[in-house]
Amino acid sequence: MSFHYNNLRLGTAVSTFDDQFAKAVLEGLSKNPKRLPSWLIYDNRGSEIFTEITQLPGYHPAQCEIEIFHNYKQTITDLLANDNFRLIELGAGDGMKTHILLQHFIQSQLTFEYMPIDISEGAIKDLVDFLESRYAKGTMSVAGLAADYFEGLRTLSSQSDKRNIVFFLGSTIGNMELPLAAKFVRELRELLNEGDYVMIGFDLMKHPKTLYAAYNDSKMVFERFNLHLLSILNVRLGANFSKEHFVQQGHYNPSTHAVESYIFSTQKQVVTIDALRKEFSFEQWEAMQTEHSYKYTQLEIESLAEASGYRIVKHLFDSQHYFVDSIWEVKK
Repeated sequence: MSFHYNNLRLGTAVSTFDDQFAKAVLEGLSKNPKRLPSWLIYDNRGSEIFTEITQLPGYHPAQCEIEIFHNYKQTITDLLANDNFRLIELGAGDGMKTHILLQHFIQSQLTFEYMPIDISEGAIKDLVDFLESRYAKGTMSVAGLAADYFEGLRTLSSQSDKRNIVFFLGSTIGNMELPLAAKFVRELRELLNEGDYVMIGFDLMKHPKTLYAAYNDSKMVFERFNLHLLSILNVRLGANFSKEHFVQQGHYNPSTHAVESYIFSTQKQVVTIDALRKEFSFEQWEAMQTEHSYKYTQLEIESLAEASGYRIVKHLFDSQHYFVDSIWEVKK
């Protein structure tokens, strides 16, 4: 079995990504109120801090999904047992949740390929090295990709020799507003084949105090994660943000049905960004949104699947019904 990874973010791809990054920052800081997309935070260090978040006891999306994988690993295995399949994970990170399933697939003697995709080359390299150290003599091949989601998936568009199952876990879809989420799952469907599966993690609507506690931890890891964005802007774009002049806070917004994280400027200040050749003014206690995590109802999930050309196979809930991994089949 082979274990390797490729970095698709080289040459012109890097230039394209740099342009997209700069454009997103310019557009976001020019809005009123200011708003930057959370994907900007995920460099290698940002991915490491997010891994810390997933290990916090109060961060229920990660804890619930681990419970689901332990409780339903045989259900997922039975779904795939008769196929030569490829498991594609979008935004794999350290892959520790998925490792529960990978280990069970190998113990069940399933022969399959695991294809983790992540924007962080460091995360992909570390994941592939870890899996090779554990399973070099197993029934799994690993082909990691450092790439954006669709860039990685397009490398498979002409391959129909295996049934694909795509994992999009951890409530990452909640980072998208509803129209963008619908666009995402439609584009995902177009790159897959009839009969392929997707499994998407959705954080469900629940008590607002539970949501508040999940995104405002006592160790202030969420604050480090959000303020890391300012360090990235300083390095990538030649900005002069001072992190000590900003604080972070998250809250549930009933108007948007999302937990929103904001960075607040603790003083009136002007920030220069050399790469954009612009200055941006912040008033004291002005808020800049950095995260958006939509909370779904089961009806919204089912409507999204059916309107986008999928058949719902099964909902896998945790014991408190805080979270669901929903399995859909591609219909064409």
